[in-house]
Amino acid sequence: MSLDPNLTLPVVLFAHQGYYFALEAAYVRTQGSVLALNGDRNVLPLAVVLGEEMEEYSRIAHYLEFVTPAGSGYLGLAQTAELVELPVSQISALPPLLQVRRNVQALQAFAWYRGTIVSILDARLLPRVAQ
Repeated sequence: MSLDPNLTLPVVLFAHQGYYFALEAAYVRTQGSVLALNGDRNVLPLAVVLGEEMEEYSRIAHYLEFVTPAGSGYLGLAQTAELVELPVSQISALPPLLQVRRNVQALQAFAWYRGTIVSILDARLLPRVAQ
């Protein structure tokens, strides 16, 4: 079965320490500056999702609000994100061995975008913090 080469998946693309990540755009409601939240919302740093150390928290300047059937949450980022179209033919699900051994449960697939690998996270599997 060959995929239509024009078929794309809209994602919200963001960088973290030189690596690229994405969330399916259908699950992202908004993006903004953490300062605009005035401390009214708890923001989950991407560094926490990735299992990084505490000093990474201080770099959060932006957030993505994600919405799933289980509720909403805020993902903290160091930089702004952008909406892009990933060619579906460039997306690959995790191989079974990697899926079983992954440390980040939200990691679901990889994609190639402009010569760079992108780790695709499933917003439905991101942890939530109490609001």
